[in-house]
Amino acid sequence: MSKKVMRTETDTCSITVYSDGFALVKDSRQLPPIDKDGIVHFENVARRLEHDSIIVEGIEVEELEYAYDLVDERKLFEKYIGRQLLVRDSYSKADRPYTLLRMSGPLIMQDVETKEIVVNPKGELRFPNLEDDLHLIPTLVWKMSDQRKKEVCVSYLTDGVSWKADYVISLNGDSFDLSGWLTMSNYSGADFSDAKLRLISGKLNKAGNLTDEKSSELSSKKQNKTETYSNFHTYTFPNPVTLEDGQEKQLRLLSSNGSKARIIYEINVQTDNPDIYIEFDNTAENGLGYDLPEGIFKMYRTNPDDGSAEFIGEHRISHTEVGQKVRLKSGEACDIEVQSKKSGKYKEGGYEYTEYEYKICNTKEIPVEAMVRQEVPGHLWTVDESTHEWEKKRDKIILPVHVPVNQEETVKFTIRHERSARRSIGF
Repeated sequence: MSKKVMRTETDTCSITVYSDGFALVKDSRQLPPIDKDGIVHFENVARRLEHDSIIVEGIEVEELEYAYDLVDERKLFEKYIGRQLLVRDSYSKADRPYTLLRMSGPLIMQDVETKEIVVNPKGELRFPNLEDDLHLIPTLVWKMSDQRKKEVCVSYLTDGVSWKADYVISLNGDSFDLSGWLTMSNYSGADFSDAKLRLISGKLNKAGNLTDEKSSELSSKKQNKTETYSNFHTYTFPNPVTLEDGQEKQLRLLSSNGSKARIIYEINVQTDNPDIYIEFDNTAENGLGYDLPEGIFKMYRTNPDDGSAEFIGEHRISHTEVGQKVRLKSGEACDIEVQSKKSGKYKEGGYEYTEYEYKICNTKEIPVEAMVRQEVPGHLWTVDESTHEWEKKRDKIILPVHVPVNQEETVKFTIRHERSARRSIGF
């Protein structure tokens, strides 16, 4: 007789959830003494598991089958073709045995005692217990040839498990409070109780990288930190998590209070109003210092008139590590107007000169720190003259500008190109 290994016998369970909407499940359970037939039923696995991804450790498996029967009328009759059923007479309540010969169309059965063929016998059909032939829950059935350990560990991939990160930032002047939440969704067809949870951020080629990812998961040690391996970012939760089938659950990822931010009004030649950016340093000194998974920031600010929260935009970030700067675009500043133009262009000696001019008018009730970010084509260039301090970053010139209340600030600068370099790149 086969042995059942149920979820209640689980020693440890861990799930690694990938950002592509699937998970790696590692389920370790105690294995009872196995009978001579070597048949084991490993119950309560995910309904949406990938059959070709299963790894069994602790026993030597000769045959492996994924069994799950949705019990409807057709499926039930299929199980009993060639087997005996009982037909209970509605008046005498006596049972008479019949063998099921055909299920499609009218039922064709043979009386076990008289050997007569009967079509649609009158009475209530009763189905004897099939023991191990009917699986009402997803089950792995294997025939084993050798039991090496008392514990069996089954690992497999399953669809239907996903995660996403969301952040809420509330600004009050140059300070902010931040909370991060992880939304877990489980539609795999299995419950995971007190499971070790790990998240993987990054695109994975499942067809080629399964072995590498599997090896990394099986060999990993307990940890409460973020790792990077195989070009993917990993987040490990310190406490066990329970995820029921069909459940969506939010888990707190991080929180901070009183962190400092910078409000930057960024200007370029294409806009009449600056783009508003909120920047802050992801450091422990700033009350943070967490690795931030990819996700969406929802931004609010405190209204100074009544203290209420106002929504001011949302922005998606990519994975951001500790020590990196977070830069969120909120929208456009309607109370700051910009006029920009190319004010002049001339050649002199072996150089070509281009003059730019920006006029920035601030009608806000507070002074602002603006930043002109001008793209410059080519590489062999420098700034010949400028009204403000400037910085060269690859193909851009960046000029910080302080604009007082109700005043206009004019920024002028001249870019000098080597004429030979401009001809070589198509100017």
